[in-house]
Amino acid sequence: MSQLLNESKWATVKGKLTEGLQGNKKKVMETVLDNHRKRLMESATSGATNMGNVATLNKVILPVIRRVMPTVIANEIIGVQPMSGPVAQIHTLRVQYADKGDNVTPGEEALSPFKIARAYSGNNVDSDPAAAPGPQLEGTMGRRLNVRILRETVEARSRRLAARWTIESAQDAQSQQGIDVEAEITSALAQEITAEIDQEILGSLRRLTGKPGAVYDQSMVSGVATFVGDEHAALATLINREANKIAQNTRRGAANWAVVSSAALTVLQSATTSAFARTTEGTFDAPTNVKFVGTLNGVMKVYVDTYASDDEMVLIGYKGSDVDAAAFYCPYIPLMSTGIVMDPNTGEHVTSFLTRYGYLQLTDSTNSLGNAGDYVSGIAVKNLSFI
Repeated sequence: MSQLLNESKWATVKGKLTEGLQGNKKKVMETVLDNHRKRLMESATSGATNMGNVATLNKVILPVIRRVMPTVIANEIIGVQPMSGPVAQIHTLRVQYADKGDNVTPGEEALSPFKIARAYSGNNVDSDPAAAPGPQLEGTMGRRLNVRILRETVEARSRRLAARWTIESAQDAQSQQGIDVEAEITSALAQEITAEIDQEILGSLRRLTGKPGAVYDQSMVSGVATFVGDEHAALATLINREANKIAQNTRRGAANWAVVSSAALTVLQSATTSAFARTTEGTFDAPTNVKFVGTLNGVMKVYVDTYASDDEMVLIGYKGSDVDAAAFYCPYIPLMSTGIVMDPNTGEHVTSFLTRYGYLQLTDSTNSLGNAGDYVSGIAVKNLSFI
């Protein structure tokens, strides 16, 4: 078996593949690469791995993993917690009141939406909150807050694609145009799988919002517009309103990301007072047609989903950290190829591509407070006009 999988060599390879990544992106990449190596080592032990497969890993798979994994939209809008096995747990934190107080019930989430304790740490009089007299709390620890670590089990699921080509076509492409058919097909399969993961996540979040929080109907915009950009400015106002509602619901912060269609992006770009700034830095430009295009009001990152229809609702949400989000993407095996095999009936080359990951939303009120929907909202889009 190639020295690539030896522990010392693998550490060097892993270091190169994670170079430039920071924080959780680096941690996730290191974990899934180790998972990948573990699976290959197991295959080698059973005699299923040959030198050709390892060569494919070195030449094609690892570069594709490095290019694709950090650009999955999940890294930008939801929590990412890697799995070390096919079944794992995701974790998030909640702070709860532990003692009974005036207008406070033990077990309630501290800073819960629309209700906060006013005097839990003081005189415990909700109608007239104030600090307690010194003797009242002297010699006591005070009322307690509990930090609850929420755990939910997540199971890895699979996506798989296959492709086949003839020896003659590979020889001709290499000879005439210098095209490596194996590398091109592997890259195409990886990009397709990743694009479908992005669309799964976006579709799931759109369904999580339920009914759109607001409707942008350009034909109903109030006032007299000087030109069409004045009407377009109303969309940014609605986005800001829904973003602030998310802050009210979560007590963590206003929405800090948005995913829009190409049509909605055009509206933001042409609006007169939307404070939309096109990105001037290196763009988040994935091979999946979901990319970072700018910021709104200097804080909300805006991504465009070029697969979305013109009337697709604007999706906005809040991500505080990788343990504080509406949903969690849990990669297990990033991208793995079965290698190139020959179909004995046709003589064609065949390869299969696999990825395994878990995906979970905290919607079960019995063990996770069921508040995933508080983190996201949507704005329906109707009757767009650009002239």
